[in-house]
Amino acid sequence: MKQIRRPVLFALSHIEEIIVVVCMIGITILTFLAVLTRYVFSFSIIGADELATFMFLWAALFGAAAGFKYNQHGSVPLLANLLPRRTRRVADLAVLLIMAAFFLFLTWYTWLFLAQSFRIGQTSPATGIPVWVVNAGIFTALGLCSLRCLIAVVRDLTGRRRYPDVPQLPE
Repeated sequence: MKQIRRPVLFALSHIEEIIVVVCMIGITILTFLAVLTRYVFSFSIIGADELATFMFLWAALFGAAAGFKYNQHGSVPLLANLLPRRTRRVADLAVLLIMAAFFLFLTWYTWLFLAQSFRIGQTSPATGIPVWVVNAGIFTALGLCSLRCLIAVVRDLTGRRRYPDVPQLPE
């Protein structure tokens, strides 16, 4: 049982990274094969560009969730670095709460869009993939971004280090 549980727990705790790696490998292989077949064998892989676009979208959004997970999201701390320590902590919490609210808003509207595309039964033009499948990935990634921001808020409020498994840089 332990042999099964360990890989499952690892996969669940690193789901964002796994999806990003799979998508990036998929994009690389698919694009290489599309170029190879087009210029060497004189035929095109139908829907390769559309599928690569979907994988790129998922990689970007799940990459954003992974960035929030490890506190590596993009920020410009120019003004925050000028603030006193206590004020900066409050500002960091406010920013995290605003980002969480924003991602929750996007998650909600993505859910509405996902439900509509499922109800209509729309498919992508070149590959025939149901659009709701692509939207489900977007919904999941945005939901994970929201969750990671809220986890960071809770950890900051309880006084724990935000991401203890990430090596800390010396100050």
